[in-house]
Amino acid sequence: MTSEPKPPVRLILDRSALLGYAVLRTVHVGEPVHEVIEDGVRFGVPVVAATEALTMATGKDLALLHRLLTLSACALLPERTEDLPELTFWQRKTHRFDLAAAAVAGFVHDAAVLTGEGPDYSGGLPLIQFPG
Repeated sequence: MTSEPKPPVRLILDRSALLGYAVLRTVHVGEPVHEVIEDGVRFGVPVVAATEALTMATGKDLALLHRLLTLSACALLPERTEDLPELTFWQRKTHRFDLAAAAVAGFVHDAAVLTGEGPDYSGGLPLIQFPG
């Protein structure tokens, strides 16, 4: 018995997007996430970005973030050994590993990164910026 292939990842959420969803509850994050779900594809979250957001959220915000991360449309994305050179490049460029992981995930999945930290990214990465 083979499992059905999972839908592709079409949007990457970085730490600012996760906090925008769970803490700020901004429509600028909620709307793109719900559009992805309605389109039958997935949004990706680098594990390191999820970890950082989970340590920053508390109470009801933390519970909302946990619910978001357990949706079937959410793909938790681990760092991959073969991405080490790109992760290193983006770590040097952004000075933050969570942003580096989101950038690499965007390129790997050919997906835009949803972010409130757009100026920290550069280099041809497709971004969807929201006011942070």
